[in-house]
Amino acid sequence: MSTLGVAGSRIPILWREIYGGPLTELIYQSKYHGVWPIAMLLGQQLGALPRPWMGPAPVAIPIPLSGKRLARRGYNQSSIIARMAAQCWGISMRERWLEKTRNTPRQATLDRAHRRENLSGSFRAHQAVAHQRVILLDDIMTSGSTLREAIRAIHHSGGQVIGAAVIARVGADSPNKGL
Repeated sequence: MSTLGVAGSRIPILWREIYGGPLTELIYQSKYHGVWPIAMLLGQQLGALPRPWMGPAPVAIPIPLSGKRLARRGYNQSSIIARMAAQCWGISMRERWLEKTRNTPRQATLDRAHRRENLSGSFRAHQAVAHQRVILLDDIMTSGSTLREAIRAIHHSGGQVIGAAVIARVGADSPNKGL
């Protein structure tokens, strides 16, 4: 587990492996080649980890794709992963409570300095998130910019992000940290 600094607080991030490990190729198969059963397996792998929260159960929210990217790809692998992890943890998932409001260049195509700028203001949370405890779920965390921006949107709508979970995170000493 690691933490992510957001607006003066630290959000715990649960992760299954360091990027480049055995699940990394499976992430890419689920993300870019439409192998949904692999995304389901990844969600089970994430859901097999200890619950990344204390107290009342949160609502799981996957990181959304822009409408354009979702239409092109036809699915959101993070939603599939989140659905399976939430099922394993016995919590509900709300896919439509977070929306990506504009299409942005893929984070993987940008250097670390431009990632935060790329996503600034790109998420909007539904009013139903107000007063809810939330755990965000995604496939990979590189710089944390995507999670930070999603957390800001949820906080802006009155929700409380108590943590996040990802399959892989790029480590500080990883050769892929500039992804």
